[in-house]
Amino acid sequence: MHFNMVLPGLEGVRISKAEEVGEAFHLHIELPKRKHKCPSCKNWTCRVHDYRLQKIQHLKLFERTSYLFYRKRRYNCPCGKRFAEDNTFVQRYQRHTIEWNQALGLRVIQGKNFKDTARQFRTSQATVIRRFDQISASRLKEVEKLPSVIAIDEYKGDTNEGKYQLIIADGKTREPLDILPNRSVTTIKNYLREKGSNVKVVVMDMSHAFKSAVRKALGTPVIVADRFHFSRYIHWALERVRRRVQNDFHAYDRKK
Repeated sequence: MHFNMVLPGLEGVRISKAEEVGEAFHLHIELPKRKHKCPSCKNWTCRVHDYRLQKIQHLKLFERTSYLFYRKRRYNCPCGKRFAEDNTFVQRYQRHTIEWNQALGLRVIQGKNFKDTARQFRTSQATVIRRFDQISASRLKEVEKLPSVIAIDEYKGDTNEGKYQLIIADGKTREPLDILPNRSVTTIKNYLREKGSNVKVVVMDMSHAFKSAVRKALGTPVIVADRFHFSRYIHWALERVRRRVQNDFHAYDRKK
């Protein structure tokens, strides 16, 4: 078939048939026959052994989920080696095209959450999470020793160990350093004992549990109440004074 446009990721591919099936768009494709180098003996061959049909999910076309039905050619070398032809749109053992994986990689970072991204790409949350883990793995570094000033705070997440996790950041640069699976005193204490020998100052909220864990693990570091919670306690105290004073007013003056 002849088209007046080039589809992303499918340059040089022959599209033999395009059809709409339900809410999906199917493209039947193949590559032109050409010589390939045998991965075993390194000789060139163009002898075709057989064809296999592979279904691959591609980017959406016209807001429809698109699938490639790739008529994959396998070559047969005189040395006895059989191998699949080279292509530029899908990697080995993959069920999604390279373009699809690249688009998912961008969206999984910029999207609201895994569920929303999975719905946009017509895939499962598990697939989206695996893709996120692949991208983030190269950026994550295991912390060996904590710096002299750290900040700790809880946040609401969702893991097998509880709804709240603990984030540890550099108190000077504000760079996140590590995340603990829960906020229990035992978890915090064991982590700080292992990696907190250099810690001199800990910035945290007014939690008695956090203070207890820090004292047990580090001895007597300088504990600083973080600005948000410090300001909030001042605001609450001021609000209590305002209410007490206003309660002594006459109803008319109070409303005024």
